[in-house]
Amino acid sequence: MGEASILLVDDENIIRKCLTKELKAEHFSVTEVANGVDAIRAIQDFQFNLVITDLMMEGIDGFGVLKAVKELAPLTRVMVITGYGDIRTAIEALHLGADDFLVKPFEMEEFLFRIRRCLEKRSLIEMLMEKTNQLEKEITRRRLIEEQLLESDNRFRLALDASSNGVWDRNLVTGETYHGDNWYRTLGYTNKEIIKSFEELLHPDDREKVFALGEDHLQGKCPRFEAEFRLRNQAGDWQWVLSRGKVVTRDNQGKALRIIGTITDISQLKKEEAELIQSQEQLMKQLQERTEKLREYDTAIPVALNKCDEDRKNSFDRVLANIPGWVESLLDQMEDYQSPEQRLVFANELRARICTLISPAGNMSQDNGD
Repeated sequence: MGEASILLVDDENIIRKCLTKELKAEHFSVTEVANGVDAIRAIQDFQFNLVITDLMMEGIDGFGVLKAVKELAPLTRVMVITGYGDIRTAIEALHLGADDFLVKPFEMEEFLFRIRRCLEKRSLIEMLMEKTNQLEKEITRRRLIEEQLLESDNRFRLALDASSNGVWDRNLVTGETYHGDNWYRTLGYTNKEIIKSFEELLHPDDREKVFALGEDHLQGKCPRFEAEFRLRNQAGDWQWVLSRGKVVTRDNQGKALRIIGTITDISQLKKEEAELIQSQEQLMKQLQERTEKLREYDTAIPVALNKCDEDRKNSFDRVLANIPGWVESLLDQMEDYQSPEQRLVFANELRARICTLISPAGNMSQDNGD
């Protein structure tokens, strides 16, 4: 978390400098800019983990910065800062893709907490994307290998090259099917004589799909046969395989006479897919939990701000209520002062009373009845 890079965008110099100082004290790498134009230029030149932007700025505002981040750096998280009167606008920014917003004025602890939550969300998304990319690369790699084999001009060389997991060759006229040695070994069988037919080994839930795909290819509706299904292996378990085949001989009327194909054991791939799905569900659950926490904070903050406003108003009203009594008391005393010395003492006391009136400590004393 300490290595995270942050772009801070705010047109108020004092706020920008103050926040930069606090962020650097927390060991964040901070780049500060004063407007949306410089922010977009920085996003184009550098990769940031988080962009914190004021919402209301002249020229390109926070919405413009948010849009640029989504276009130029989709992984970068965005947090917007806005005034109390702009909460509805900040919520609109959330709908447009912002990850969080904070209302001015705010406590530094709350500010840092929101930053770490945005960075944690980025880490979760990166983890999910990494696992998804790994699976996609593996699937692509396997498909490219199979496509290169199936596109070979020599059907027997094609079958041999694809025989690492097994070859099958079916005569559609006689109904005879040949399975290579690796086809048996892939399923754990060693004695060809005891094996059942392909239809008997095929999982009942997969039969309709497999037969339909095979028929589509035989009728010329698709360029090749390709299906994922389960076969009963020697251990009695259901084993996932990917089968790909192609008609290599047709008669003059285009009727398929012979089809050759291969099987590939994809049990491990299916296991990894299941693990990835479970991981995705867990990550989505965590994101939902954190989103719910954000909603709770969004509800609590306006309530707290309203309470502060009410407390300040009540305190001010109490001070105003005490002013007539103080003024009347001083005026009564002034009538008794004749000499300059007495008036000087009175002036000093008047100053003291005024200081007491306007100071926080004085207000507290008056509130307590002093």
